Formats: sequence, structure tokens, C-alpha cells
Amino acid sequence: MTKALKLYFSIFFLLVIFGTVMVFNIRVFNVHPVNESVFPILRSLIINLMMALSAMALCYIVNIDAVRTWIKYAVVLIILVLIATYLVGTEVNGSKRWINLGFMMVQPSEFAKIVVVFYMAEVICNKRERIGLLKELIYPFFVVLIIVSLIAFEDLGTGLIIFSVALFLLLMGGMRFKYIVVLGVLAVIGFSFLILMKPYRVERIRSFLDPWQYRQSSGYQQVQSEIALGRGGKTGVGFGNSQKKMRYLPEAHTDFIYSIIGEEFGFAGSLVLISLFVLMFMIGSYFALSVYSRFGFYLISGFVIMLAVQTLINLGVVTSSLPNKGVPLPFISYGGSALMSYSVMVGFILNAVTTDNRFNNF
Repeated sequence: MTKALKLYFSIFFLLVIFGTVMVFNIRVFNVHPVNESVFPILRSLIINLMMALSAMALCYIVNIDAVRTWIKYAVVLIILVLIATYLVGTEVNGSKRWINLGFMMVQPSEFAKIVVVFYMAEVICNKRERIGLLKELIYPFFVVLIIVSLIAFEDLGTGLIIFSVALFLLLMGGMRFKYIVVLGVLAVIGFSFLILMKPYRVERIRSFLDPWQYRQSSGYQQVQSEIALGRGGKTGVGFGNSQKKMRYLPEAHTDFIYSIIGEEFGFAGSLVLISLFVLMFMIGSYFALSVYSRFGFYLISGFVIMLAVQTLINLGVVTSSLPNKGVPLPFISYGGSALMSYSVMVGFILNAVTTDNRFNNF
């Protein structure tokens, strides 16, 4: 294994462990009684961590060519599961995104990200030069549109991320730019319609433009996030000493965990974390550009872009640079399904690199 592979895995592992520690650090102060809740919280986090690492290891050793042969069935399965979410799903915080399996809550949209990247990589490789022809794009675009639509009605942020990554891959695959523009315009119209469908989404746009004006309502999270980051200063208030995690900042252990990191570790700690993400994306891009396999190139590129876009959106939200979209920070935010899906992406990236002939001789 090359130094780049070891460094990539080390960054992934460090981020996952740090995320687990930070989630425990936040959650343990938001439950009562604390002494009776420590073990259940810790057990839940360890289970999520072990399942994620196991999923990563499995995807690292599995035969990618075998996975490719099953991708069309995975597409059908994820569409059926997304439909099932509307029928038998569990509603949390006003959104029906989860299916309760009894022993854990599963968020199908997280795994739809993996399926779409695999599907798009397969489509681009199969069509090759024909990817520039409009008639060759109708069916795959329709498939992606179904998946994105099923997700976006309840989770606009995730739907937007998946659609954006699909367009990126099509552009990289040779799709004509004029078609990208047309699809982009249609996407803007479609997502605008979805925003107008639900009043709380319109309120998020308004609060984004002036969060302090709506600090007692829709802008509350953004304002508290800004205060938390401001309190952190250069070096932070110290690990475990955050004030905003004490029920001042809703979803502090999920979408807004970066705010608590900024408060406790300051600008210096936040910069270190961002640097790790940037380094991880740079190494991932190097992997994509270095593999011989055409499929490997698009698969790695898709996962790297997916993780990068999600990270940028989350950081944009917590710094009030983007409207609140309910998008977690990869590897750091709480969520068993999300952590597992990110780990699966990393596993497949490492798999695609290590099975490539060029890297075997590197």
C-alpha cells in the first residue's frame, strides 16, 4: 500500500474517531439524568462506529466488477425503499426520512448517494462517445430524476447534492455543455417549486438573508451558530467547555456540530479540521487521476465530489453563507446511516485504487 493510501485511510479514521468523541461530548450534556445515560449513548456511538468501519472494510475487499453487475438491481431496490419510506417511514423533526428496523433507524437517501454514483459511472462507461447524444441520456436522466424527486420532497439538501454530482459526472463523461445548461435550468425551476411547496423552506431563505431579524424563529440556529463560532476566538474555550451545546443550539450534534468544534477549539482547531478535509479531497482527486480504469476514475471522482460538496454545504450553512439545508458534516456529525454511507464511499475508493494495475506497480 502506498503512502498516499495510508495517509488517506489515516485521515478518514482520525475524522471518524474525532466525530465520535465530539458527538459524545455534546450529547452527554443534553440528557437527564446524565449518570444513567452515559452508557446507552456510548454504546450507540460504538455500535455506529463498528458498523461503519465494518462496512468500509467489506467494500474495500469486495470485487467491484461483481458489484457493477448488480447495480441495475440496486437502482430498482433503492427506488422501492425510498417509496417505502413515505408509506412506513418514521417521522423525525417533521420529516419522513427514516425507516425504523427496530434495532436501528435507517435513512435510505444516504445509500441512494452510493447507488447513483455507481449507476452514473456504469452509464458513462457503457455509452462512451454516445454520452454526448441526447437520446442516450433520456433513460439514465429519468432514473436519476426519480431517485432525486423521491428524496427532495422530504430532504431537499440531499436531493440537490445527488443531482449536482450526477451532472458533474455527466459533464466529465463528455456530455455536451448545452445539455448541462438545460438540465441546470430545469433543476433550478424544479427545486424552486419544491421550496415554495413548504413554507418553512421559504422561511429558511428569508432568515438566511438576515438571520438576526429572525433570531427568535427560523434564524435561531444560524444566530446561535455565529455566536458559538465567535466565542471560540483564536484557540477556543477548551474541550468540553462549550456553552452553546447546553441546549442553546438545536441539532448541535448533527448539522451544527462544526459550530461547537469552533467554539471549543477556536479558529486554530477549525482550520486544522478543514485542512484535513482539503487534504483528503486532494488525495482522492489524485487517486481518480491516477487509475487506469475508466470506471474507477468516474467512481472515485463521484465519491470525492459527493463528500466535498456535502462538506462545503455544511460549512456554508453553519457560517451563515448558505441557507439551512439539514446537511450533516461527513464523518463528524451524528447519524448511523450517514456515517456508514461515507465509510462505504471510502471503502470503494480504496478498493478501486488498490485493484488498479497502475497502483499495484506504483
